Amino acid sequence: MYRTQEEKQDYIEKLFKDRALFEWEILHVSSHYDRLEIMEILAEIIVRGKLKYELNFLYIESFKDFKFSQIVNILFHEIANEWVSFATEILYYPKREAVQELQDKRRIKFIHSLALEYYEKYRRKIYEEVADTFIELVASERNDANTNKLIQNVLQSDLVKNRQILEMHSFPQLYSRVKAAQNVKRSDTQSLRMKITQIKEKYQNPKIDIDEKQKLLGLLERANKELDNLKHSGLDKFDPAVKRLKDTMVQSMIGMNRLS
Repeated sequence: MYRTQEEKQDYIEKLFKDRALFEWEILHVSSHYDRLEIMEILAEIIVRGKLKYELNFLYIESFKDFKFSQIVNILFHEIANEWVSFATEILYYPKREAVQELQDKRRIKFIHSLALEYYEKYRRKIYEEVADTFIELVASERNDANTNKLIQNVLQSDLVKNRQILEMHSFPQLYSRVKAAQNVKRSDTQSLRMKITQIKEKYQNPKIDIDEKQKLLGLLERANKELDNLKHSGLDKFDPAVKRLKDTMVQSMIGMNRLS
């Protein structure tokens, strides 16, 4: 691609001065929808992995541990890692040299500003992932008097309190709505699996013609895709009260983390 070291260096200089070029070459994005898709992936990485002890209610031990302070740093490191991958795989740099290219303060500032912009514009995706983990925590509990202390603290926190939705303040009510959402999702999943089984049985019938087989194959592909989407759907998609809880938590997190 670049025959000489000088050509590589000139290209690297351009990358770290042209945000659109950097995003396209390093992150493979060129539009709002591309960035949104990347942030959906990063939201899961951050909440379910990198910062699970600060943002994932399935792992947080105490509400005082809940914090957002490291998100931009994680986004910075994820983008920096993408640069290292690009430099080693495309420019054939040794990893040590690829990392060394990031020591320039201007390049650090460049990546940090990009990480901050992604957070400012798409942080809702991260907050939605956080809210999903709380709903999953509620779903994992038993409906008895010994309610998880973390759940009670969240219900009385700025994430939920002072909102005019009664289901959010009573654990038994909230629990019943979450379980109802679980039941709807489970029922929809079972119905779709039965549909897939029926399509497969028809498809395997040796008496049907080629056109019918092609039609059934298309139906099967769509049904499998629908099942995959259903599996990854949050419980807020199956109950309006659970959706109100999630929307409320997301709006509260946006209010708590307004950037100037």
